[in-house]
Amino acid sequence: MKLSKKTYWLLFGAILLLAAILRFYKLGSVPVSLYWDEVAMLVDAKTVAATGLDQHSRPWFQPIYPSYGDFKMPVYIWLASISVKLFGVGEWQLRLPSALAGLGTVVLVGLMAIELFCLGNEKSKVKSQKLIISLSAMLMVAISPWDIMFSRTGFEGHLAQFILGASAYLLLLSRKLERWWLILPATILASLATYTYFSVRFVWPVLLIITILTSFRLPAEVVGTLIRNLLEKQNFIKFRNEFGITFLKLFLSLLLFYLALIPMFKADLYAWSNQYRLSTDSVLNCCAYAVQSNILREQAGNSLFERIIFHRDILLLKNLAHNYSKNLSLDFLFLTGDQNLRHGTGEHGLFSLVTLPLLIAGFYFLAKNNWRSWLILVTWWLISLLPASVPMDTPHALRTLNALIPISIIFGFGLFTLIKSQKKLIVLIYFGLLFVSSFQFSSHYFKYYKIDSASEWQDGYKQMATEIFAQKDEVQIVLVESSLNRVNLWLMAYFLTPAQIQNNKTDGFGVSRFENIYFDENDWSKFFNEYDKILYVGSISRLQEVLSQNKAFQTLEVKQLVMFEAEKLVAAQLNKHE
Repeated sequence: MKLSKKTYWLLFGAILLLAAILRFYKLGSVPVSLYWDEVAMLVDAKTVAATGLDQHSRPWFQPIYPSYGDFKMPVYIWLASISVKLFGVGEWQLRLPSALAGLGTVVLVGLMAIELFCLGNEKSKVKSQKLIISLSAMLMVAISPWDIMFSRTGFEGHLAQFILGASAYLLLLSRKLERWWLILPATILASLATYTYFSVRFVWPVLLIITILTSFRLPAEVVGTLIRNLLEKQNFIKFRNEFGITFLKLFLSLLLFYLALIPMFKADLYAWSNQYRLSTDSVLNCCAYAVQSNILREQAGNSLFERIIFHRDILLLKNLAHNYSKNLSLDFLFLTGDQNLRHGTGEHGLFSLVTLPLLIAGFYFLAKNNWRSWLILVTWWLISLLPASVPMDTPHALRTLNALIPISIIFGFGLFTLIKSQKKLIVLIYFGLLFVSSFQFSSHYFKYYKIDSASEWQDGYKQMATEIFAQKDEVQIVLVESSLNRVNLWLMAYFLTPAQIQNNKTDGFGVSRFENIYFDENDWSKFFNEYDKILYVGSISRLQEVLSQNKAFQTLEVKQLVMFEAEKLVAAQLNKHE
């Protein structure tokens, strides 16, 4: 099984071209619109690019961006501001960092596959096999529905998994004594990944420990008879030196990592951001575990055994394990994926079903031939699912993205195993199946998904903001229904200047009004009695309800209706009768 350099580079280019097409084609229009988290980042990117300050006039170099009150990590906004500075304000400009991270992930997976393959084959001349391993892993992530979808959306988690992967790659390289210094940039990248997506701080320390410890090698004779050989001076010195270097690398890396996170922990917004994260429904706050524990103990007899198995912490761990198992289900991985249409199509798994045998083959191949690589990848995969299993909405394709690279590499080893068998007909048929499944997903994604997921991507909000901005000078006041208050993000992103955004009166980190546009209609009588010409933006049913309940408003006449079908929303221009 040989592969020439020329053939390798041709295949490398073809895979990269395929990955680029799937990630950049119609990047600004599929998905059909920016989600409000994306629009909020676009607002900050716009103001940072123009003024060096965020939308609240805070400096761009800050550990936590307040945004609209959801407290975002800064790295994606920094990169998006560069994109906006270079190419202007728009959908594809905001998503460009994620698309580039997706393309970079394809290359990174190929490089990591080579290093992991070599962990068990240092003395073997397997150059051609390394190249095939690399291409196999690249292909698997290039056609993965999971990576394709998140490469095309501006979610911080996708960028973070790429930076985390780059850190892991440097950790692998640093295992060699002459490259020990690479652990420094690896740690810096890990810190950067944490400033991109918060959950990385739980994943990287474990990944560091398992990667460094698997590089710790004792002489073969010491493994068999550890105590006897350690008493021999020469072996003891080898053991001591290797253990000392390993411990020092771990200690210094962890120390540097947590020192780099101090600005985030000390930030004035950290307590608020932590409170915001903890406010979501999770296994930590979903149940009154102490009450449940007492009830179950009494019902079971309250013996020592029952007091242990029905302890509140055991009940919490049971819920956590239940959520964790959902992220490992075959249905989630290969059949329907995440049912949230911003995270999946609802009809495809994270990977194509036809790739399931590759996962099994890769898992077996690594366990049998390269236990160190197997341990690194499996540990990376499993620890990535832990923080993603704490919230109640599981399985979750976005929160589990830190597992994308290790799973893809395992798939790559599985494909390599198939190619290595040299059963040409089977290999040809299998590549045909991969092509068909990839074509089917791509066809569905670009043709039907755009329509099916329109409401999930707030399609209609930009049109609504356009209508508001076009008519605001023709009326005395614009009232936006409180349930639609986030339309202000689209106004800021597409129509207001950076100076107007930063000088605007805010309510906390939200926005209550722009000039004559109000995002709170609680005091209807004040507005309707004071102004003669009003533009109301909201649902027609809500408008009719208010008009029917207030006799003073029944003289108002609806003069104009503009329907935004995707969200079933209307803008109604109201004029008082003389």
